[in-house]
Amino acid sequence: MDILYPLRRVYWYLKKCYVRYAMKHDLQGLASLLYYDRFHKRIDWKNPKDLNEKINWLSFKTDTSMWTRCADKYRVREYVKECGCEDILVPLYGVWGQASDIDFASLPNKFVIKTNHGSGDVIIVRDKTAINEDEVRRRMQHFLETPFGRALAEPHYLKIKPCIICEKLLEDEDSEHPVDYKVWCFDGTPRYILTMSDRVIQTHDFKANVFDIEWNRLNEFIPDDYKNDVYVKRPTHLKEMLEYAGKLAKPFPQVRCDFYEVDGHIYFGELTFTSRSGRMDFFTPEALRIMGDMVTLPKEK
Repeated sequence: MDILYPLRRVYWYLKKCYVRYAMKHDLQGLASLLYYDRFHKRIDWKNPKDLNEKINWLSFKTDTSMWTRCADKYRVREYVKECGCEDILVPLYGVWGQASDIDFASLPNKFVIKTNHGSGDVIIVRDKTAINEDEVRRRMQHFLETPFGRALAEPHYLKIKPCIICEKLLEDEDSEHPVDYKVWCFDGTPRYILTMSDRVIQTHDFKANVFDIEWNRLNEFIPDDYKNDVYVKRPTHLKEMLEYAGKLAKPFPQVRCDFYEVDGHIYFGELTFTSRSGRMDFFTPEALRIMGDMVTLPKEK
């Protein structure tokens, strides 16, 4: 018998108790714990170096009110318009404060319905006549009432006023979901493009690849566990996509600007400030360090 088993049980119990406490009272401490669990090293809060560390530092040491506004999938539409990029917004079909208010009769046969404050809280409807409206309402109300940001230590999400939004379904003839082009910007300048192909929204599975802004594939940025031979089409309007990203990213030390290209048209996805909650493992340590060097940290609040 493992003589350390009782001690391990005590450790896991105490850890579970701390996580419950930290989710309400010490999100920075929770961020430190989650980071250590994934990478087996501590965040250097005094002198952050790589991109993950700097994302965490920015989350807890700076004013993130603009993050809250722009991470809100509904309110960010105002910001996109202010930046002169209204033409890339996905058509909006409806906005509701409660799931009981969803007006299915007013919606087209195909659509995407989601909350504005979460990640993965999405239901894709390809045939409205085949859905159970009560079940969709039940799931959306559950999403609506979930305080996203607490469990993963992303405090700016907790300040978003939740609502439900419905948008046009973007369809790609070559795959079930369009390629997600995620343009990494530092101090308002696009530097790299992370692509996610073959995505499964519910499980967060995907095939990741990285390109520079000239569309040269950077296999050295991807760790072995994520390497793949998936062909990723260069966006037809790559230049315009990068221009949009530069406009949207201008005020921020770092941000990921997500886009789709469907039928030759660029669509805005979202702005992400805490990619993978500041615990990305789909970049190599060297890539994270290179990208971290591009982040100019502002003064601590």
